[in-house]
Amino acid sequence: MKQAKLHFSSDEEIKNYVDACESEYLSDVKAACELSMAGGRIITLCGPTCSGKTTTARILDDDFKKLGKELHSISIDDFYFDRNVLVERAKSRGEPLDYDSPSTIDLELFGKVIADIDDGGKAILPKFDFKEGRRIGYEEINITDGDVFLFEGIQAVYPELTKYLSTHAFTSLFISVEDSVQCGDTEFLPRELRLMRRLVRDARTRGADAEFTLSIWESVCKNEDEHIYPNIGGCHSRIDSSFAYEVSVIKPLVLPLLCGVSDNSKYKPQAEKLIKKLENIPTIDKKFIPAGSVFREFIG
Repeated sequence: MKQAKLHFSSDEEIKNYVDACESEYLSDVKAACELSMAGGRIITLCGPTCSGKTTTARILDDDFKKLGKELHSISIDDFYFDRNVLVERAKSRGEPLDYDSPSTIDLELFGKVIADIDDGGKAILPKFDFKEGRRIGYEEINITDGDVFLFEGIQAVYPELTKYLSTHAFTSLFISVEDSVQCGDTEFLPRELRLMRRLVRDARTRGADAEFTLSIWESVCKNEDEHIYPNIGGCHSRIDSSFAYEVSVIKPLVLPLLCGVSDNSKYKPQAEKLIKKLENIPTIDKKFIPAGSVFREFIG
């Protein structure tokens, strides 16, 4: 558990506190990077939603560039089926909308990309737009002998995907919010931290209100328990992306979203529980968070 510092005497003290929190995460990433460099040409980066996979992939990319290697970061989310396909599938089965299970991914296309990487030459990668909820095109990349490929997404440990990597030497990295954050007498559990991150991120980047994000959260957690956590035992390295400062920073961003949940919503009690936990937490302005921080992935 990480103990949050809640009171400061100066801006400099806040900055030093934030920098110390950031250094813990960066040391984990450095260790994972060194391990990856000693592995094969394929790396997978998995973690539950809002763990910081995208920023971690960027940091790995920068480190590989320093060694003169090209790291192609490929989001497995780009292999999603169009939203209308998933909606129709849920309706026909009488099930909740599913965005996370293996069946949401175009596995045939994923397998083809892996085969193209193995063959060399060129690979055609899909591009998905989350606001439009559909595949919007493709990107062609040229493959050279020195290239390294990082596949990033919650799905990177799904057996349905890893079977396509079984004949390759690859490094598997797992990132998550591993620790709770204790703010005075109030403890924020890892899933609560990730939920607040997702509420803010999805409102900012995907146009989703809090009620929508809360409506799919149960399905998100169910998928993690069924498809992610049972399969992480073989991962070669684990990265903790929790920050002691994060509750104080995200509070002014997430509170308006939680307060916007309608009184007659079935998710109002869940929103009120978080509101109550947040109400006495002092805030830290997001200006103190470094531009390259993984936490910027959620707060902008």
